[in-house]
Amino acid sequence: MNRTVYLGVFVGSVLALALGALFLCAAITMPERWLLAILLLAVGAVGAGWSAYAYRKWLNVQPAALAARITDLAAAHDGEVAVSQVMSALDVPASVAQAALDELDHKGQCHRERRGDQVYYVFPAFQEHKVTRKCPYCGSTFPVKQAMHTCPNCGGNLELIKQ
Repeated sequence: MNRTVYLGVFVGSVLALALGALFLCAAITMPERWLLAILLLAVGAVGAGWSAYAYRKWLNVQPAALAARITDLAAAHDGEVAVSQVMSALDVPASVAQAALDELDHKGQCHRERRGDQVYYVFPAFQEHKVTRKCPYCGSTFPVKQAMHTCPNCGGNLELIKQ
């Protein structure tokens, strides 16, 4: 179903609620209208509730809406997700998961990597980077935890390098 159907059911439900309220007012002088008023109010309430629930569920599986949930999932899995992970974690069909991942790939937030028969989507922003101190002259590397600014081997200035 699509947005138009949900909107049509919602509008019809609001009309049923309005008619139910009108018949409820008329039931004060004519008691035989109580049953119709209650029936219209019930149909309107059920229709409005169903259409709102169904529209929200439909909206949550649109690729643009899934993008934020997929990036949260990628952050929790060290910046890498597969279509099967998205399907199971977000409870969406394969075509919807693939469309959302393709949209993220198109926007440049991730890129595809094939490992064996599995395709992973890698989010570089969520991957850990190792930072070391490196001497550009002799190539020696040192951990960042040590407070050093010059290389003890050759005396050159150390640079911070992300790996």
